[in-house]
Amino acid sequence: MKKLFYFILLFPFVGFSQYVDMWHFSVPYNETNIYEASEKEWFAKVMSKAAKEGLIRGWGMSRRVGKEETNVSYITWISFGDLNSRKEAYNSIGKFFNQTSKELYTPRLSEIGREKWGSYVVGNSNLYFDEFLSAPEGVKIKYSVHNLAMSNNPKNFSTQQKAIWLPFFKKLLKSKSTNQKSWGVARRINPRGKKHNWNVMTVDGYESIDDIFQSINSTIPGISKLNIEPISKSFPEGWYEQIIWENIIRVNSKGQIIE
Repeated sequence: MKKLFYFILLFPFVGFSQYVDMWHFSVPYNETNIYEASEKEWFAKVMSKAAKEGLIRGWGMSRRVGKEETNVSYITWISFGDLNSRKEAYNSIGKFFNQTSKELYTPRLSEIGREKWGSYVVGNSNLYFDEFLSAPEGVKIKYSVHNLAMSNNPKNFSTQQKAIWLPFFKKLLKSKSTNQKSWGVARRINPRGKKHNWNVMTVDGYESIDDIFQSINSTIPGISKLNIEPISKSFPEGWYEQIIWENIIRVNSKGQIIE
């Protein structure tokens, strides 16, 4: 019994489904400092208050690894428990923006954030994570890889990922046989259609960029014994794009701001 209790403490996996709203930004290179400062000093504090009130499960901002000379891509996201909590959050979260603006050491920052935010937005996605497996306690996910694909049956894609890959990944994590520390599978519920080139995704979490590169260039232990054909058939054209994101700042479910 003691061994079981110790094992649970050592590997406190948390898996759950959730709705996530994600925004995509293209920021001129000479304005990245303004954008990142407003996200860190204003939006993060707003979302921290919202999380402490139980309105959201979390928030984060990430910067794309690898960029063009003139633009840098970013994403921000908010996670919700269900559609009712999402609706409640959007109806209530506005008060925290004004409240937080008054608390800033640099009030002008919130004004700039309001003015510039809309000009940076190039799109948004509404996602449903059928499963998200958090990293073990004490592990800081600094980088995430978004694997994007098109599936004729998104629900089946998630089903196969959960049935085949999820238990396999749990074993790898428990035996410390992988550099990957977290995992999730999601369906894009809006916008829909083939115009957007992807409608499903998986998210892999890592502590460092070196861990990502080592994983790419190494064989996954036991993968040859795994029947991944049902997964492959669920997205026959393979990955449309695999993007590495550096997680700059986030807010957890307790409202703690983590950089």
